[in-house]
Amino acid sequence: MLFEHRAFWLPKDVQNAQAYEDAFDVDSVRGLAAVCDGVSSTIFAGRWAAILAKAAVADPPDVHDHDSLDSWLKRTRSAWSQAIDETSLAWHQKPKMLDGAGTTLLWVELSRLEAAEGVAKPYQLRAYSIGDCCLFHIRHGHVLQTFPIQDSSRFEDNPQVIRSVPKRGDSVSFEAMETLCHPGDLLVLATDAVAGWTMRQLEAGAVIDWNAYWNTPLEQWQQWLIGLRQQNQIRYDDSTVVMLWVGGEMPSIRSVARKEDDRLLDTAEVKLRDAMKSLKGSLRKGLRELAESKWLKESGRK
Repeated sequence: MLFEHRAFWLPKDVQNAQAYEDAFDVDSVRGLAAVCDGVSSTIFAGRWAAILAKAAVADPPDVHDHDSLDSWLKRTRSAWSQAIDETSLAWHQKPKMLDGAGTTLLWVELSRLEAAEGVAKPYQLRAYSIGDCCLFHIRHGHVLQTFPIQDSSRFEDNPQVIRSVPKRGDSVSFEAMETLCHPGDLLVLATDAVAGWTMRQLEAGAVIDWNAYWNTPLEQWQQWLIGLRQQNQIRYDDSTVVMLWVGGEMPSIRSVARKEDDRLLDTAEVKLRDAMKSLKGSLRKGLRELAESKWLKESGRK
């Protein structure tokens, strides 16, 4: 297994999870992961996003080979159209089928490199993107790079998408990135709403505790995101984050909880010790005042 992973997701409409139009897929054994963000204004965008996420992980195309990419797109587009029974569509849905669905796509491929005996083996990371899903590469809590977006203002632009129904003149052109990963690096794949919020925080100088992020239960993360929506800090949109902990030692929820327990015990011990000192001091003072009291002196004379 090349990495451990965690996934966080929340639909735009929390009361209707079926309307969730992001998608993600992960294969930790083969070292692949993908996220997609379906365009909500297009028809069956969630289904198209799910098809592409699964296809990118199961059988990623060679984006540098036009024939290979074209063949991959034909297979995925065929899978989308075959999954829809057009005879059951309402009259207002049928015209939308002519334009099809749209989605953004980001996927990563991780592989081990050879290294000398006794030396931690590095990993080769390749990432491919079309649209505004974003990758954050983190080491020792610091963001080394982001891909394909480096400026949060770009999230305001209309992203390039892959369409399930090709249009004349359309071309699918992926951005690509290649770098090295070390054991213990963290890769975060996020759809645009969360990616945009994260980048704005980083640009403002905020420090993100990525270990705590990793250890956050899904339900708690969802409540946190709902809070951001209510405070107008993040756009109301389907939101997805996939985190990949590359090789090495990963933070454990149990160890974090144990550290917190130890910290609480240490604090309690200090407070108890201070309380005992205060009590001893009060007792000494009380005994001293009693010894010096007029009543005790008079009782002693009797």
